Amino acid sequence: MSINITTCNLALGELRAPPIADIAEDSLEARECARFYPHCLRLLLERHDWSFTNRRASLAELAVDDRRDEWPHAFTLPVDCVTPLRLIAPCQAGATDFIVEHRTLYARLPDVVLEYAARDMDESEASALFVDALVYALAARLAVPIRDSREIKGQLLQQAEIAFQRAVAADRNRQPEHDGPNDEAVTRARLGAALTGQVR
Repeated sequence: MSINITTCNLALGELRAPPIADIAEDSLEARECARFYPHCLRLLLERHDWSFTNRRASLAELAVDDRRDEWPHAFTLPVDCVTPLRLIAPCQAGATDFIVEHRTLYARLPDVVLEYAARDMDESEASALFVDALVYALAARLAVPIRDSREIKGQLLQQAEIAFQRAVAADRNRQPEHDGPNDEAVTRARLGAALTGQVR
């Protein structure tokens, strides 16, 4: 994962801390940015299925399927998959049922394509509102080691949550509806079920 220096400097600016020129430089600011940036980015990616992280991949079927009686086909998830979203089979219109257990996806149809939210991303693909949420989240994490202030951290965490909610709202407006209008709660429930090994 590459660390974006511009984002780090925007976060440092919220703390009135000096900017960095390189993440590998010998400074407190660079060391703390290198420590907290990956964690803050991962948290944001896990909290919402961002449209700019959506990927599609054809799945390779496994030779061994320990649930063949119920699910005739087993596949390995892509290594960068955080959340499986939809399973598409060329021979069938619409999405198909599946479950996920221990990084194995089970389905009733062969030759499927998985639409999923990826773990890795290029920050240049992200919306400005997402970057804004990342800036505040990173600044909040940096407040104690750089400014020794839990008060500033608390204030920045509040701003980070507001920025996150704005980014999510804007991202949802960009995404097409797969499960029908006003079905957000159903969609979330199905995603949770898929990850815990229940039918989707």
